[in-house]
Amino acid sequence: MTICEPDEIIIHGTTSKGKVFRPSDWAERLCGILSSFNKDNRLSYHEWVQPVVMDKIRCVAIVPKLQEINPSMFRFLMDFAADNDLCVLTYRELLAEQGANAESVEVNTVIAAPETVSCPEPMPEQPPETLEEPESILREIAPHETAIAFAALSVLRPKLKDINSFVEQINKVQRMQGYRLLGVFERGTSNPVAVCGFRVETNLVSGNHLHIDDLVTLPQYRKHGYGTRLLTEIQRIASEQNIEEIHIDSSVGGERTTAHRIYFQHGFEIHAYHFVCKMDYQK
Repeated sequence: MTICEPDEIIIHGTTSKGKVFRPSDWAERLCGILSSFNKDNRLSYHEWVQPVVMDKIRCVAIVPKLQEINPSMFRFLMDFAADNDLCVLTYRELLAEQGANAESVEVNTVIAAPETVSCPEPMPEQPPETLEEPESILREIAPHETAIAFAALSVLRPKLKDINSFVEQINKVQRMQGYRLLGVFERGTSNPVAVCGFRVETNLVSGNHLHIDDLVTLPQYRKHGYGTRLLTEIQRIASEQNIEEIHIDSSVGGERTTAHRIYFQHGFEIHAYHFVCKMDYQK
């Protein structure tokens, strides 16, 4: 048993229409995003984000201080609730709705943290409304026109400064390794407003899989669903080639919260830590 405080924020596992949210383990999987390894090398939930069961309904209890300490994660949790039409209220408000005592009350704790961390794919009852999309086309960017992808990719990769070096690296090195580029072009534009760079590779860890190296939409063209269109096309290509896995690396900064939400919506899960060792050579 555990204790919920009156001011704790509850993401209740029911929609605004009163239906129970699925999948059944959504709360554990959502909290798993903030889980970490304890001294026994076992995953444990964050002390401020816990899955709980209230009247046989799975919920997520959030300590309000999370909004100050980790605003990007708090925003992600709130966006998840909004995307899936889940009720969000304080524990005091929940008790008031149920006519219960507004003091701290024991609540059943959900099962222990899972062995792997993943997030449920959002499953809204009704397809979300999409913004009206300007007329555009999605097509592959051929080697002779690699330069047109520079503007978009330089937003994602600030280290890119020289377009000639960029074209040379893509065409003479990366394309030789199977790298391909997709672009979304709005009517009247010669350069893509959104770009995806990917490759099919094989290794001992994942076998034959598709890896997304780059995915970006120019800031002024965001919220038109272009990232979603590119991911959908990538999934179509993988399916066409009988590729069972698609991989993508993404930074953990707060500015990437929106991108992470799109990945989760397309069935991606957090699968591993990505370690980097920077060598400090003495000159």
